[in-house]
Amino acid sequence: MDSREVFLDACNQINDGLAEFKFKAIKKGACLKKVAADNDLTFEIDFQSSSLNTGGYIKLLPHIQISSKKLKKWLQEHTDGQYSNDIVYGSQIGYISHFQEWKSWNVSGSNQEKTIAEIVSTIKIYVLPVFNLFEDTDKAISFLSTNGTKFNRYTAQSLTPLAFMLCFAPVEKTKDFFNNYLPDAPGKGMLLNFYKELEAGKKIDFMYSEFADAFFIKLAFLNGLKRKNQ
Repeated sequence: MDSREVFLDACNQINDGLAEFKFKAIKKGACLKKVAADNDLTFEIDFQSSSLNTGGYIKLLPHIQISSKKLKKWLQEHTDGQYSNDIVYGSQIGYISHFQEWKSWNVSGSNQEKTIAEIVSTIKIYVLPVFNLFEDTDKAISFLSTNGTKFNRYTAQSLTPLAFMLCFAPVEKTKDFFNNYLPDAPGKGMLLNFYKELEAGKKIDFMYSEFADAFFIKLAFLNGLKRKNQ
């Protein structure tokens, strides 16, 4: 088999190892997809390869994403059609697990069986609990309002689900999510200064990103979310 065939074979072996969880394999097995019971949220595990693969080293990098059709529509409506995105949460599997790095596996060679087993185990331990949490929107909202995206002791906090909270959650729980993120946020001073600029009349352009979390600060401002005691 050539490197692409080896990569896709590994993807399908991973799918076989997760068969009980009823994912649908698409893109010839390079993506596993599952629709939640509410028919709105979609859970995906995407397997990235590399153009630099050789016969002896074939990279496989898993990424996860949760998306929502309702969220995409909500964002279109609340940004005057400027912005459209369906992402609730996403990450590279290495960053939500004990590896704590941009994780790749070599799925070629004599250790392939052991490697596939490790990938399947990592998905079961760290990915599926996140997907299961979002199967119940109310539970996900309650969790996020209290814990943010700290799904386990390795996962970093992220503002990405803010749009999900604004779309689905009660106002107070959304405020809790936002306020719990700010105290230890990377670049906290920049976030707060940017919010002050918006208060002072800075024009909001959803098609331009001043920095990584700028979009979410714009959303927070437009929806009246402020840091407590600010």
